[in-house]
Amino acid sequence: MKYKLVAIDCDNTLLNSEGHIPAENKETIQYLKSKGIEFIIATGRNDVLVADYIEELGIDAPVIGCNGASIRNLKENKLLSYNPIPKQSLKLILDYCKENKLPFRAFSMSKGFSNDKTSIREVLEQILSKYTKVLKSNIPYEYLEKPEYLIDNEEVVKVVLVNNDPITLQKYQTEIKGTEGIDICRSARNCLDIGALGVSKGNAVKKYGEMLGIKQEETVAFGDSENDLSMIKYAGFGVAMENGEDGLKKSAQMVTDTNDNCGVAKALKQIFADLF
Repeated sequence: MKYKLVAIDCDNTLLNSEGHIPAENKETIQYLKSKGIEFIIATGRNDVLVADYIEELGIDAPVIGCNGASIRNLKENKLLSYNPIPKQSLKLILDYCKENKLPFRAFSMSKGFSNDKTSIREVLEQILSKYTKVLKSNIPYEYLEKPEYLIDNEEVVKVVLVNNDPITLQKYQTEIKGTEGIDICRSARNCLDIGALGVSKGNAVKKYGEMLGIKQEETVAFGDSENDLSMIKYAGFGVAMENGEDGLKKSAQMVTDTNDNCGVAKALKQIFADLF
């Protein structure tokens, strides 16, 4: 058997546009798991926000959370890897936001924070309106009058900047990119995700594979966005969704169908054809 580990992005990849796992995706993953294939879900979300999907899949699979800042077995609540943003680097990011009067969202492993009440309302509305699936496992959001609170009182794994103007967002990404101790990437068309230096989905997949004794060339990865690029490039076989970004498609070995047409299941059936 050539491939032994499959890493799958969550939003717009495993999930359809309404936030559900299509039946064909679920059944295919369950079948391959029964044949000994290992799976890991890799998301830009806090891992807690994927707990419902792990439960729905009904398989033992850990979650890469916040673009690689954590790897956790949610069923056992066992943290396998953890990389918060260094305090000094976090201060530099918060100072940048303050100087430029930018609303931000910051996340610890269990909470969300923002210096902007509108931003909190928007993220809650997105959770309720974008997807029809209601999550049982969620995280609380808190408004921060003094963002410096985070430096002294929380371990932050991700800071998010949201802007619907791609030129403005690119400006932020360029200006922040050189900040000591951080890495930055887009997780969606209008979102910049900031994490600790070296944190990426690709590095997390590599780390988990090493824990299992699985080689790079024995790994498959699925994704749709820039924050999936590192694991698409790392994997022995990278799969981009048809609804994904063009740059990702160019780096992948395969472009499968869209997330609304069970692209994950269709590709898995081709890659593991000898098991079906």
